[in-house]
Amino acid sequence: MIYGKENHILSTKDVETFFHHLVYERKVNFHPDDMFEDYVSCEGGINTFTIDECAIYNRLMDECFRVCDNEGVDIYSIGLKELQTALGINVA
Repeated sequence: MIYGKENHILSTKDVETFFHHLVYERKVNFHPDDMFEDYVSCEGGINTFTIDECAIYNRLMDECFRVCDNEGVDIYSIGLKELQTALGINVA
C-alpha cells in the first residue's frame, strides 16, 4: 500500500495496517514517538523518507495516537507486537 495525502487513520485496524506497512514494506524499525525525519539509512546515511513522505507519515502517526487514545488502546503495544512478529520473537 502507498500512503498519501488522501489516507487517514480511523480505527485501531488502520493503526495495525499502517504499522505493518512501516515494518514490512518500508523496512523501518520504528518507534511511534519518533519523527520520520529522524530515520536514516545505515548504508550511506541518506534519509529513509522524502520531505513529503515525512509530512504524510507524521500526520498519520498523529492520527494513530488520536485513535488509540480515543479507543483506550496502547499504541506502543501495537507497535511492539508488529516488530516482535517481524523479528520472529514469540511472546506469550
